[in-house]
Amino acid sequence: MGFLNDLGLLLLRVISGAMMIAWHGLSKLSDPSKFIGHLADSGYPLPTVMGYAAISAETLFPLLIILGLFTRVSSVIAAGNMLVAAVVHHMIIRGDSLADTEKALLYFLAFGFLALIGPGKWTLGRLTGMKIRS
Repeated sequence: MGFLNDLGLLLLRVISGAMMIAWHGLSKLSDPSKFIGHLADSGYPLPTVMGYAAISAETLFPLLIILGLFTRVSSVIAAGNMLVAAVVHHMIIRGDSLADTEKALLYFLAFGFLALIGPGKWTLGRLTGMKIRS
């Protein structure tokens, strides 16, 4: 890959990961019981398990994506979480239109792209010489 491709992948990792953490993950992480209660009230099965899975998918895994560690696996998890949010939460439970699911679908596409393409050259693993397969 060339310089601009690697720069683009770095920017995609950092911006999408930071936005996910700041605008979605931190609020859930700061009060997990509120989020888990919301899932229970919405009829999700295993709301505690699903709640902590979603919190991890919106905090831990985006952090790994930003750093470029385990990027592909982390991106699959983050993308899957956003697909569930778009289809199950927005469309099925809330009855939102496709337009109202735009944000979740854009996150799904960003993380899905990283899962398919990989993190690029500029990763923490590569900078430190760690042999971590992304």
